[in-house]
Amino acid sequence: MSSQSNVTPGPIAPENNPPIEPQFYIPSRFVISSITYGPTTIVRTSTPHNYLRGQTIRMLIPQYYGANELNGMQGNVIAIPSDDEVVLNIISTGFTPFGFSGPTANITGISNSNPCVITASNYFYPGLDVLIANVRGTSQLNGNTYEILSNNATSLTIDVDSTSFGTYVSGGTATLITPEKNNVPQIIAIGDVNSGQINGNGLQTATFVPGSFINVS
Repeated sequence: MSSQSNVTPGPIAPENNPPIEPQFYIPSRFVISSITYGPTTIVRTSTPHNYLRGQTIRMLIPQYYGANELNGMQGNVIAIPSDDEVVLNIISTGFTPFGFSGPTANITGISNSNPCVITASNYFYPGLDVLIANVRGTSQLNGNTYEILSNNATSLTIDVDSTSFGTYVSGGTATLITPEKNNVPQIIAIGDVNSGQINGNGLQTATFVPGSFINVS
């Protein structure tokens, strides 16, 4: 009977490999700082990227950054002018300009209190800043920027003592001027076709992006 000690084992069958959980995929993703439109699309990143020519990417553009046509769009890297730029094979002539433009909430009431409470339907978040404008009565708020201390669907509390301000009469807007820190435009490498959660110390938490998990170049 011959010895089997020198037999080289074959590859492990795929069904015997341990599963790769989606939360452990690490995407090559970077914040977009500018986009130049034309017959090709030039994307500049806020930090040096690690992309290669021929690599496939996807862009995620939140609603208030413009460039709505590019949100979710895939393309290929065809040139790398610098370590913070990529040229994509996406025709973007005439697309909506890229840049943050915050939503505006219409004010219907303002308290004389410390802190000040503004009545306005909104979906802002604590820690963001709003610019107040066109208020009649409590005009001391106009032209000033305040941090949101707390909010709900119908009001927001801002970081100012309005006790001695004028009594609210009518009108006014509160415009978001700082974007959400965890909701920024991103360019993401597409590798394994999978779906799961972008996790870890990245820019977004509990965000599900199908097919955008690992750089396999």
